[in-house]
Amino acid sequence: MDIRQMLGKRRLFLDGGTGTSLQKMGLRPGEQPETWNILHPERIESLHRAYLDAGADIIYTNTFGANRLKYPADGEFPLEEVVKSAVNIAKSARKACGREENSWVALDIGPSGKLLKPLGDLDFEDAVSLFAEVVRYGSEAGADLVVIETMGDSYELKAAVLAAKENSALPIIATAAYDEKARLLTGGTPESVIALLEGLGVDALGLNCGLGPAEMLPI
Repeated sequence: MDIRQMLGKRRLFLDGGTGTSLQKMGLRPGEQPETWNILHPERIESLHRAYLDAGADIIYTNTFGANRLKYPADGEFPLEEVVKSAVNIAKSARKACGREENSWVALDIGPSGKLLKPLGDLDFEDAVSLFAEVVRYGSEAGADLVVIETMGDSYELKAAVLAAKENSALPIIATAAYDEKARLLTGGTPESVIALLEGLGVDALGLNCGLGPAEMLPI
């Protein structure tokens, strides 16, 4: 079922942290979590299954930091393999839990790790291209939706949303990370981000991470 048919019908639960959970499983300091899609797929699947068994409706692929800057095509861990493995692991976990009819696999996209111009040296078009590759690989592997999360720059958030819309027909959820003053890293406000995302036509929007629940509630 297309998750858009469920939006507004009932409360949907996301899964929980990935990086912190993998650290408890043995992820070493400095080790890239996404490499575990290839090196330790059984551990990633066990994490997905735990969240599904706990009642999560949407599980995020282990692709938060995946892009060609970190995983070049000619490297030890090619981006296409990293992303497609992540989606396949999540789908396998869903099948093992008997949740194929009432859960969704979200292609997880986080920040690129570089600042866009004029604050940094990454061109907007290059940012779109980085995210587009991830979207194409995730869509080809069978992700049900795209989740763009923990964005601190509205310009980069826009690049990711455009990449998702231009390279797939998947539903899009977009969330930003604010500081204690309700500002993005680059100064954006919740109101400006909402206006941007509604204008871009995302299917759901919100905020995540950075602060605790008590601090996030007013935002």
